[in-house]
Amino acid sequence: MEGFLSSLDPWVVYLVVGTLAFGESAAFLGLILPGEVALVGAAAIASAIGVDPFILAVVAAAAASVGGLVGYEVGRRYGRRLVAWDPIARRLGGALGRLADRIAAARSAMALVVAGRFNQVTRAAVPALAGMAPMPWYRFAAANAIGAVLWSTAFTTIGFLAAEWWRESSGPFQAVLAAGVAAAIGGWVALSRQRAGGSS
Repeated sequence: MEGFLSSLDPWVVYLVVGTLAFGESAAFLGLILPGEVALVGAAAIASAIGVDPFILAVVAAAAASVGGLVGYEVGRRYGRRLVAWDPIARRLGGALGRLADRIAAARSAMALVVAGRFNQVTRAAVPALAGMAPMPWYRFAAANAIGAVLWSTAFTTIGFLAAEWWRESSGPFQAVLAAGVAAAIGGWVALSRQRAGGSS
């Protein structure tokens, strides 16, 4: 395994992380693959092959921020037309429209965008809903960038620290550490989905 990791080109890690971080907000990939899992895993791999964690966090933040801007533009241009045209979206149209209106009316809309970055479902949906609202672009762009930086920094750090602890620990403790990290990420994802489901 170590031989395989050492053969990886750092640019492969950057490309994979950047693509996933971008796609989560721009193309709703976050509804399928939780970004936290991808970022923590990529950070752990990057640590094993000597990739700079700062560069990885910057790549993830930049890609996530651009993805959010694309999602916003998609929602602004096509969101309400898609709700009116697509049969499945039309069934959810009332709920989607109400969510977009809440974002437009909320004084704390910027805080909602920042906090939404840490929830699997809202990370994928909020940019498009903000565009549907429409939330002023400059406010969304600022909040989107702040959320992307905080999100990428937090989970990149977790991945690198987990990898460092792994290398310094003994065999039995490695199994406990791996189970703990997996349980923590799984619990975070489950809680995110539960909160998103409860709020809808």
